[in-house]
Amino acid sequence: MPSPATYNRSAIGTLWNLRDIPVEWPGYAILLKGDRDNDLAIEPDELDGVDWIAFSEAVGDVQEEAGVKDPDSKLGPNTLKLLRKKYGEKPSAGTVLKTVGDLVLKKSREPVAPPAGPELVGRNDEERRICSLWNRYGAAIGGQASQYGIPVESALAVFCVESGTAYDPGAGLVIIRFEPHIFRKHAGKEVVWGRGGQKTEWRNFETAFGVNPEAALLATSYGLPQLMGFNTWVTRFKSAREMVLAFQDSCTEQVAGFFGFVTKNRLERYIVDRDWRSFARRYNGPANVDDYSCKLNRAMKVIVSLQQDGATFKL
Repeated sequence: MPSPATYNRSAIGTLWNLRDIPVEWPGYAILLKGDRDNDLAIEPDELDGVDWIAFSEAVGDVQEEAGVKDPDSKLGPNTLKLLRKKYGEKPSAGTVLKTVGDLVLKKSREPVAPPAGPELVGRNDEERRICSLWNRYGAAIGGQASQYGIPVESALAVFCVESGTAYDPGAGLVIIRFEPHIFRKHAGKEVVWGRGGQKTEWRNFETAFGVNPEAALLATSYGLPQLMGFNTWVTRFKSAREMVLAFQDSCTEQVAGFFGFVTKNRLERYIVDRDWRSFARRYNGPANVDDYSCKLNRAMKVIVSLQQDGATFKL
């Protein structure tokens, strides 16, 4: 089972964020110290600015005061209700995060899948990115990698390069990237679009969805593996819409999308051999093979360095 600090670090931005927590509670002030841009959301690059041990102790204090049997110091849904009751805060309304046309995106049922064992800790930004990825999603990545006979380290490297996270920490929405040239191919029309973070990507998606919903779904990549909507055929879902809703619901479904793509396109050999140029060309397209393969090589070197220092990526 994950430690309280690991659980709480993984939960922020998925199960709850600063906006869901009473400002009078001491734990709020602990989180606020890590919110460098003051947007009431702890982004991935702000996670290390939070004293998660102190925060977990504050959670434990709330549980003990409320007489919780076997307090675990983890801020889950029940403890969040205790906080709101104690400080007079009303629960946030409903579970719907965003509605785009008739597409209703709800809070994730499974935002993280942390592995058992101690939390991995990195010494620099690159190592911390790998460690955070494993601490949040290691159970799903490790379990499915073993099932398909693919080295977990290699899968971890791909996820690190693709997105590094399953959900936007601030909004709780699945990570996306809209591709206008794919939309043009399927819709036969242009739309106004831009780059600049997840808020911009969702504006892109909403604009495209208003023109042609199906083309918008097909022309966007989703989640940890950044799987394109037109690649739904590698998953168990019948449509891109079904896949998107499943990815919003579960990080494990996102991980399954990656392994489905790899196995149905017979890319296992490239991963096993760490032939990243061949893998990059087939997984991410021929346009940026040099850049993408270099990033994969670099991620693998960081993983190997962590292993040499005693980190293990096993369940």
